[in-house]
Amino acid sequence: MTERARARRPGPALVVWSSIALFAVLFALLTYRMAAEAPPAQRPVLVRQLVKRKIVTTIVPTPGRTSVSSSGTAAGISAPASAPVTTSAS
Repeated sequence: MTERARARRPGPALVVWSSIALFAVLFALLTYRMAAEAPPAQRPVLVRQLVKRKIVTTIVPTPGRTSVSSSGTAAGISAPASAPVTTSAS
């Protein structure tokens, strides 16, 4: 009877180096294909504009009063009802 020769498994160094070489070849191929598809100047560019609106509210003090006094309670801190409110958007 003829005995078959056993197939040897490749060593770990051969597996590691062949994996690295295959990765490098595939990476170079994909890089070349992506660069050859469309130059950056011909690719469409999407531009979005973000608009922020700020509303500034200014409370004009009552004429004749130069200072604000409070009694220390929540009821004493409220603004007078007759003060005009000025708003502007920028």
